[in-house]
Amino acid sequence: MDRTIVVEVDAVTGDRVIVGKSELLHAMKHFLLPEDLLVQLLTRILQHPTEVYTDDTKHPREYRLFYRLENANYLLVVVKLTPGGAFFASMYPTGKSIKNAHKKMKRVKI
Repeated sequence: MDRTIVVEVDAVTGDRVIVGKSELLHAMKHFLLPEDLLVQLLTRILQHPTEVYTDDTKHPREYRLFYRLENANYLLVVVKLTPGGAFFASMYPTGKSIKNAHKKMKRVKI
């Protein structure tokens, strides 16, 4: 499968996150922003998160959840870690708090 890469972002965790075109277009449905501004927001969250959680217990692959508090609301970027690299999976607002299920996950020291 041919994957169109929009950008690669160096996250605060040391991961080089590959952002694909189809995943970015899907995330655009959650935000009323043009693609270039969404990439800037995504980069800000990955490089300057408020909290980072990891989920490596329920899935064969590890997920990192990058939360950033912006204007009293949390934004979430989901990154999937695979043997082939770190890939942007999704991005969406979660409201005034971090999801309760995510609070139970391991917190990554940043």
